Amino acid sequence: MAQILASAERELSAFVTAVNQLFDAEQGRKAAKNWIEELERTDWPSGALVIDWRKVTIAVASLVRRGNGQVSRS
Repeated sequence: MAQILASAERELSAFVTAVNQLFDAEQGRKAAKNWIEELERTDWPSGALVIDWRKVTIAVASLVRRGNGQVSRS
């Protein structure tokens, strides 16, 4: 479990860093919140040893792109 959490943390960190660079820190915070919310909504197979965090990142990145940096879920 520690390895899975570490990989999620790396993915989230990379995503937020990218949003911060493209937009600003406020948008980065919103993106992080949306990323975690999307993670909670995602149905993962039980007992999965490897999880594709990119699915979460791609889903949230589409929100950032659609809103020109305005990360919010309606």
